Amino acid sequence: MLKLSFALPPFFILSLLLMLSLGGCEGSDAVPEMETAPIADEDKIPLWLDGQVEMSPQEWLVKRSRAEVTDERAEIERTAELLVIAADRFDESHRMIANRAAQLEDMLLEHRINETAVDRLEWFTKLPTLQTPHSFSALCQYYYNLRTQGKTEDEIIQNLLRI
Repeated sequence: MLKLSFALPPFFILSLLLMLSLGGCEGSDAVPEMETAPIADEDKIPLWLDGQVEMSPQEWLVKRSRAEVTDERAEIERTAELLVIAADRFDESHRMIANRAAQLEDMLLEHRINETAVDRLEWFTKLPTLQTPHSFSALCQYYYNLRTQGKTEDEIIQNLLRI
């Protein structure tokens, strides 16, 4: 009886495993939809603004924020205006911008930096136009990284202008 024996190189094995694991993806980057949006608190404001939330991005952003608001209607109107400016400037949807701004507020709060999503949104819309195109999401990440390093708003602007 003839016995065949051979060793597969590790690279081949890893390549084969990668192909098998990606085989079920069918080239789709779609994120599976959730049955219901996660709830941020007892007021039933969803943690994320998805297509199933029955409220405008500006209303959701204001109601979800930890900021103390004396005139909610005026703050919602201000936020609506900021979302229009940001959507035009960054070529992203109001919903995407609202989600990223809320995420930035949460991430900063984890570092005891109390800055509201709406105030950050306003700050981003007033930035000087940058040389290269940056998405709102990328700017949020740059801001977070620099702010948690202790940089001031002026220092952050200077850093962003060098990118």
